Amino acid sequence: MRFYLLRHGETEWNKLGKFQGLTDVSLNERGLSQARDSARAALSWQPSALYASSLTRTVQVAEEIRRATGLPMVSDPALRELSLGDLEGVTGAEMRAGWPEVYENWRSNPADVAMPNGESLTQLQARAWRVILEIEQAHADDGDVVVVSHNFTIRTIICAILDIPLYNFHRMSLGLGALCTFDSDGNGRRLVTYNCNSHLSPENR
Repeated sequence: MRFYLLRHGETEWNKLGKFQGLTDVSLNERGLSQARDSARAALSWQPSALYASSLTRTVQVAEEIRRATGLPMVSDPALRELSLGDLEGVTGAEMRAGWPEVYENWRSNPADVAMPNGESLTQLQARAWRVILEIEQAHADDGDVVVVSHNFTIRTIICAILDIPLYNFHRMSLGLGALCTFDSDGNGRRLVTYNCNSHLSPENR
């Protein structure tokens, strides 16, 4: 089976460089256009199942795919973004100024840093990876699956697939609306594409 891991598109918050985390921000017009591009592409992927984080910005993408493919959407809160706690809505510059020690640790040792009143990447990876394993088990004989999620969430999943320590997390980037795919079968899991935006129209890349 093939997994299509799809990051949601643009919101007004990420356009302004604000950390979103669990804050339930909706897609803006460009983000909705990116979602429609993804839905058109999903017709060629021919998935048998559709999963999404329970946050609005991912549900909006999954709803477009649901309308295009006719698949029911399964919403799972374990696929949500990293809980940023006190840093929800904060920009990178504001983090550096207001939480300098947290920022320094986040840049040098991201694996174990828990955001103030939030989560660590290790905690995020554990809950997200658990969902991936459950989906594998549920759909091993059904075909391919689309999972709509978030930047940090997808990157921790990719780290798990490739056995990359989360200390190297900052060496990866993932664009808005970008797609990652991996295959899973009796021979294990293999990354096929990472940070692909060829399914998006030129103005939405």
